[in-house]
Amino acid sequence: MPTLFLLRKVSICALILPLATPVQSAEVATIVVSSVAGGPLDILGRMLAREATETTGQTIVVENRAGAAGTIAAEAVGRAKPDGNTLLLTLDTVATANPHVYVNSKFKIGDSLELVSLLGTFDQVLVVPSKTGIKTPAAFLERARAKPMNYGSAGMGSPGHLMMSALTQDSGIKLDHIPYRSNSAVVNDMYGERLDSGFLTIAGVLGSIKEGLLTPLATSGGKRNPLLPEVPTLAETKLPGLESFDESFSYLVFTTKGSPPEKIKAWNALLSGCSNVVLGGSRSCGITISALISKI
Repeated sequence: MPTLFLLRKVSICALILPLATPVQSAEVATIVVSSVAGGPLDILGRMLAREATETTGQTIVVENRAGAAGTIAAEAVGRAKPDGNTLLLTLDTVATANPHVYVNSKFKIGDSLELVSLLGTFDQVLVVPSKTGIKTPAAFLERARAKPMNYGSAGMGSPGHLMMSALTQDSGIKLDHIPYRSNSAVVNDMYGERLDSGFLTIAGVLGSIKEGLLTPLATSGGKRNPLLPEVPTLAETKLPGLESFDESFSYLVFTTKGSPPEKIKAWNALLSGCSNVVLGGSRSCGITISALISKI
């Protein structure tokens, strides 16, 4: 698998601080979300903020700062006052993939941010516009070898970009990458048949799949995702080069470097409790995200 994915195998859980007393403060706290409004990450952030507010009475606002696969949001939180009142909700790729994608960036996550919590993990799903008539991963690979095809993602270093890069490398096919600002923009252009494919977050395309607009071909994890139980994993297909394909991503929370340790511990305890409520007691966001969205 690509180096970027091997780097992600470093255990993040071991870095998470122990639980402590929930945060209770009259100050306003901000959760900076590294995506546009309306996507799964944004929905998760707003539900966490709501649950945390109800638990503590503290005012918690959500601010969206999309761009550069999370780097823009990370830089903003890194520059914030180190009082523990500014949090970053983002994906693990901001720490693992971005340094290798945005090699000219001066931002160093270890110098600017401290990890607060791991909230959960999620799979991706390989989808094509239903009008293509492609029904299986094998047919997709065959089509890609026979004629030029493209795919869209939410930008360089995004899960959709990294996952499709792994697929193309492992299978030997070539696809043209067209980066967008968000997954929703990718989906819209798949509707208009300006894009041939995408490897997108399951929660973000579930509605389109149910409506018959997109066809799911395979999921990225090691086992079938409960949201799409009829869709095989890529590893299940036993296609050459894909027999061991098993990739997922994580939702992480950071705060500004130098924030009070007791504040970080308090946030860890509070967010862990809230995520159990929001995610139905599961650490796999891919399993319960549909129930989460239904609450909005």
